[in-house]
Amino acid sequence: MSRVDVVRAAPGDFETVLLRLLGASDARVADLFASTASTAPAAPAAPAAPTAPGGPDGAQPDRAITLRAIVASDAEGGYVVVESDFEDGVYPPLSDLSPATFVEECEIFEEFSARPMGGKPLNRVLVPPHAETDFPRLGTGPPVVEPGVRAPHVVAGQAFEFPVGPVRGVGQESLYMGLVTTGEEVLDLYLHQWHKHRGIERRVHGWPAERALFLVERAEGLSAVATAWAFCRAVERAAAVAVPAPVERTRAVALELERLYNHAAAVAALCQSTGLSVGQAQAEIALERLLRVNLAAAGHRYLFGTLAIGGVTRALDVSAVRALLPEAVAELRRVVRALRTTNSFLDRLEAAGTVPQETARGLGLVGPIARASGVEIDCRRDHPYGPYAEHPPEVRTRHSGDVLARMEVMAEEVEDSRRLIWDLTAAGLDSGCVPVPYGEPATGLGWCESPRGESLAWVSVDEEGRIERLRLRPASVRNWRAFDDAARARNVFTDVPIIEASFWLTVAGFAR
Repeated sequence: MSRVDVVRAAPGDFETVLLRLLGASDARVADLFASTASTAPAAPAAPAAPTAPGGPDGAQPDRAITLRAIVASDAEGGYVVVESDFEDGVYPPLSDLSPATFVEECEIFEEFSARPMGGKPLNRVLVPPHAETDFPRLGTGPPVVEPGVRAPHVVAGQAFEFPVGPVRGVGQESLYMGLVTTGEEVLDLYLHQWHKHRGIERRVHGWPAERALFLVERAEGLSAVATAWAFCRAVERAAAVAVPAPVERTRAVALELERLYNHAAAVAALCQSTGLSVGQAQAEIALERLLRVNLAAAGHRYLFGTLAIGGVTRALDVSAVRALLPEAVAELRRVVRALRTTNSFLDRLEAAGTVPQETARGLGLVGPIARASGVEIDCRRDHPYGPYAEHPPEVRTRHSGDVLARMEVMAEEVEDSRRLIWDLTAAGLDSGCVPVPYGEPATGLGWCESPRGESLAWVSVDEEGRIERLRLRPASVRNWRAFDDAARARNVFTDVPIIEASFWLTVAGFAR
């Protein structure tokens, strides 16, 4: 099983420790986040804009933070949590070492008023322009927004910004896309995702971990099992609880069922985005059959409420899975086979939305998007958990990094998930929960390979199991940062929906 080490570094050594860890083979910064230096609950946001920077009397908020970077060593199969305290809220510019951490630096500023030294401009991530001072935050007091903090939004020359959203088509999440163009080609793209922000990490402060699981599952509803499993593992590691192997196999079967229906939904979305209505209808038939498998097996089409801290809430109906799954997968297989021989469909996918391998590594991408760009990464194999040490997945890759490569990876993963479900159910499943004895404050890190890639959860609980700090990092948080690169890689307006379908990310998972 993959190990987790915690390294406590002095503020002046934080960057040095990271450099040393990143020098190892295949090491990457998987996450970066902050906590208040004190474990006291965050103060409520000011009801009105301050009259002076920092507060009504010009007082600055307490910007002392504990900064944590999670470094994953995929070759050696371990995680290292590097943590350090910064009293003045200024820390080394880690995105200079790892560009993947830039979005996290923006989040840390918005939540805690702490920013990297050097004064680099930061993008808006969660805070809309009209709520700069009264936005509910994890930190104390309103943010200090000095001139030059925000990166300028400039569209110059003969280009103009074509707005799309935030209200889009039926069933699509709220998302603003600013397409910069001179006519048809996408020169640049701006994303505003704060419309879906629900403040889950802030809201669960002080909650028992068992109660927090309800909101954690809903942080990214299409990855309910994966996000919940990462969170449950984090709490279980904090409490030193071991879940029995048959129960872990039940969790894994639920996870693979979740992967199946997500990949089917992505294929249907690709057909819709290319105007292939017959293919879309056939893919949605396969999707419906897979959702019915979930309902028959777990009592919920999207598998909500299956996991619990210490185990699972219900036994899966193995006979229903074995009776219904083969035909559902065969239906999706027939759709993919037909799509692979439809030239008008393939022409729209080939060379569209290309993400080069160098970009995928630099931005820390995970899941099918990374694997389609030749980055062979899957935490079920690289950081095995539950039954995956005995039942490893076959990691499928492509190297072209375009929309077609992403569809091919997902199609092959469907076959592998079906194989894993068959092997896991044959090995035997069980239900039930192990009691969780808390007793003392502790922290834990959990991870899970969602349909979109590696999902992380870090938790700090007190002696009664109440949440002091929760950090959720679904795969969408990592993968959205490549969308603008993919969209402006010699694509036109009509390619953008196709690229979005192939990424198959959620706005909710990013803006949690």
